[in-house]
Amino acid sequence: MYTRKLLNTLFVPAAVLVAEERGKDSSQQGQYCRASELPIYVPDPPPPTPEPEVAMPTYLENGFGAVRQQVTNISREVSAYKRVAVDYVEQSKDNAEGLLQYLRQEDNTTPKAGAIVIGGLTGYILGLRGRFIKRTLYASAGALGMAALCYPKEASEYSQIAIAEAKKYATIAYNFAYGVKKDDPPLELPSLPKIPTSFSEAWDTVAKSASSLVSGDDTQKAHNKTEKEK
Repeated sequence: MYTRKLLNTLFVPAAVLVAEERGKDSSQQGQYCRASELPIYVPDPPPPTPEPEVAMPTYLENGFGAVRQQVTNISREVSAYKRVAVDYVEQSKDNAEGLLQYLRQEDNTTPKAGAIVIGGLTGYILGLRGRFIKRTLYASAGALGMAALCYPKEASEYSQIAIAEAKKYATIAYNFAYGVKKDDPPLELPSLPKIPTSFSEAWDTVAKSASSLVSGDDTQKAHNKTEKEK
């Protein structure tokens, strides 16, 4: 009993002193810091970001830019006028087709007669500067043209008859010009050259004509050379 009290009296104060010393050591160790953590050291500033240099346009570039802008504006205006013109043409075409279909109806006799008269008057007005024959021809052409539009089937039939009669009288005049007698066989009219209906046919015709001219020139040169050698 007395021994425990003696030990407590001796060792407890020593343990308290040791604990205080350890606490002091730990508090002193917690207050230590690195040199880089001192407030006198600041981080390096980031490198400045280079700003892009704005290149000023030259005099030549300004000139080309102005020309390009003007061309763009003109192109837009032309496109707008083109659209308006196309719309106007399409509308006029639709109106003309509707009027033509109306005139070609079998029951519309009176409008057909009025259209033919208007065509004749238009031709007469166009031929006012000429004499009587010119006025008559223009008025007849206007009336016949409008009649052909109003009566397409009849116009096709009568045109075939007119072409046949014209060919007949042209053959008679051709034989008379060449002095063909009554008992002699009649001469036929020379055939007219075929009119090309496409660009390819026209190109073929021009190429054949050029090749024939070249071959003709070569033949003539060979003939002249043979004559000189003789």
